[in-house]
Amino acid sequence: MAFFDGDFVFWIFIKQLFIKAFIIILVAIMVFGGLILAKIYMDKDQKQKTPIAFSGKNADTSLLLAKIKSDSLYQVEKVMFRDSAVLIAVNNPDKSGTEIYFDKKYKLNGYDNINMVYIFQYDSLKPLQSVSLEEAIMAKGKKMGRFQEQWENRFIDTTDGSCRPLKKFIQLSIKNPLSFKNELTTYQPESIYKMHVLCKYIYTDSSGAKIINNISALVDTSGNVSAVEKIQ
Repeated sequence: MAFFDGDFVFWIFIKQLFIKAFIIILVAIMVFGGLILAKIYMDKDQKQKTPIAFSGKNADTSLLLAKIKSDSLYQVEKVMFRDSAVLIAVNNPDKSGTEIYFDKKYKLNGYDNINMVYIFQYDSLKPLQSVSLEEAIMAKGKKMGRFQEQWENRFIDTTDGSCRPLKKFIQLSIKNPLSFKNELTTYQPESIYKMHVLCKYIYTDSSGAKIINNISALVDTSGNVSAVEKIQ
């Protein structure tokens, strides 16, 4: 009988030990879970505070547009924010340094929510909200450098410095395509979609005479040539 009593006491002890271990584990889990919940809450709270602490990175577009509209140097007629771009229509865009002026004074390319800045000649018959970005007199932005690099790599022939799409266009317009020789090709972005290209070239006409021509054109990101104009 004593044996059974001792065995019974032993199992009671084991049971109490398991209960204590279970309670300790349960408390540990609850504490660990509490710490996780506290961290999640703190992280969430920090995320909510971050935009306020760094609000200077995003432009307050309403305030910014109002400042530009009241600019004292340029006759700003219309200004609007569209598709992450600032569009400015002025009466006197021919002043030197227009693009640099607006960028420097208002730091337009320094905000995270502004990618491009377009400057237009004001036209009372054409609402700014309906104007084509390709009509901009000046365009500058964070994407411009990438556009120019990709455009150069794709369309500039490193052997003679010519613009391949424009060269092909010219060769199709002359009687002796193989006589085409690029003398000088220069280019600058018209927008982030099109490059303004100037080409001076020599070719031989049907009589064998060498002809020198100058031509300007727009070449877009797909290599399409438009707005071709001969320069005297």
